[in-house]
Amino acid sequence: MDAAPSRLRLALSQLITRLKTPGAEGEKHYYPKLRNFVLDVLSEGRQKNIIQVLFEADIGGAKDRLAEHRLRTGESVSITSYVAKCFVAAITADKRMQAYRLGRSQLIVFDDVDLAFLVEREWEGKVLPVFLIVRAADRKTAHEINQELQASRETPLGSTGAMSALEMVFFLLPAVLRKPLWWYVRRNPYWFKDMAGTVAVTSMGMFTSGGAVVIPITPMTMTLSIGSIEKKLVLQSGQVVERDFIHLNINVDHAIVDGAPLMRFVHRFKEILLKGPWLAPSAEGPR
Repeated sequence: MDAAPSRLRLALSQLITRLKTPGAEGEKHYYPKLRNFVLDVLSEGRQKNIIQVLFEADIGGAKDRLAEHRLRTGESVSITSYVAKCFVAAITADKRMQAYRLGRSQLIVFDDVDLAFLVEREWEGKVLPVFLIVRAADRKTAHEINQELQASRETPLGSTGAMSALEMVFFLLPAVLRKPLWWYVRRNPYWFKDMAGTVAVTSMGMFTSGGAVVIPITPMTMTLSIGSIEKKLVLQSGQVVERDFIHLNINVDHAIVDGAPLMRFVHRFKEILLKGPWLAPSAEGPR
């Protein structure tokens, strides 16, 4: 009969002891308000019915072709810009990959491919990712995409490049003010395109080695994640040769894109990566 009161007194004593115990040692760091951008993207992305496809693609010789292209034209093209341009070309062949719902009974399939990159920048002493949108990337060369990426790393935040003045003001607002606008943007694909683009690319493969690729959370209909590059031995014309393979992930909103069209898209994308039509000696290819 006395067990319950005794246990209660012991629990109360333990609670008092824990409350008096000093907190664990550690450092306090400032959490930047501009990181609201990341929180909003995660919140919107979790509302999508996302499916993933992880794969690797042969880009053997791509580095050599990029070097040759630079010597021939003087134009610098990074691996990220090259892969992004190939991604855009695959989307251009089937623009349903960047469709968005309007109401319950309509899909908006945009003409232009507005490519949203996640670019790492420093703000108030903290490093965080921000959006850079390359507008009409289907009408730009890989070199032009590369130029915009390079400029985005130098243009001050809160001006006209990555994280424009309007975007910065918005993401610095309290969540109670941002959420109603996101509710409207989510239901209006035209506003969504203006704010976030039509498809997204994130590239983190340069930060590691071996086989690695990120599976991101985004609100886009389609997002490409570029992972690391590995050398692998493959059989080619009866000979064992070393080739470069890049690890990739594509996620799509399953409410819009089904599995079979997605796999056909992946096949087309891999073929474009291997052939590299925008690095041909005669020209960079169709814009």
